[in-house]
Order: sequence, then structure tokens, then C-alpha cells
Amino acid sequence: MNRSGSRLPRMKQYLVFTYYVGRPLGGFKDFLDAFDSVEEALENILPERQRYYQVLDRDSMRVVKEGLALYKDFVSGSQE
Repeated sequence: MNRSGSRLPRMKQYLVFTYYVGRPLGGFKDFLDAFDSVEEALENILPERQRYYQVLDRDSMRVVKEGLALYKDFVSGSQE
């Protein structure tokens, strides 16, 4: 709750951090935005050659997807 007693809105589930390879600003300075789904998060990352991204789950703070933005839609491994 905030000072007026009303509830604060919850941050969306998936947090996106993005930066150019070799030039991270660090922590929340690399924060792009928060989204309701991993798919929505990936749609909002520019597919630039030198851009790196990480999508974190808000609750566990674990990385659920990461890599070079140019290959953000690439699925590795076997599909079952």
C-alpha cells in the first residue's frame, strides 16, 4: 500500500533487461520494461546484431530466456 492507503499496482510477470554486447550499464540501468508473457517480452526486443537480452521471472528472479536479440525467436534442442 502507498501512503494514501490504496494498493500499488503489481509489476508484470516478466522483466526484460537488454544492452549492447560488452557494454552493459548494470542492474536496473539495463531494464527495458515488464510484460505479462515471455512472448510479449520477446516481441518488444529489437533484433539488433550486437544487442543481448535477458527475460527474468519476477517472482523467482531466474532467467527464463536470454541470448543475442537477433536470435530471440530461435528455439534450440528437440521439440517434443
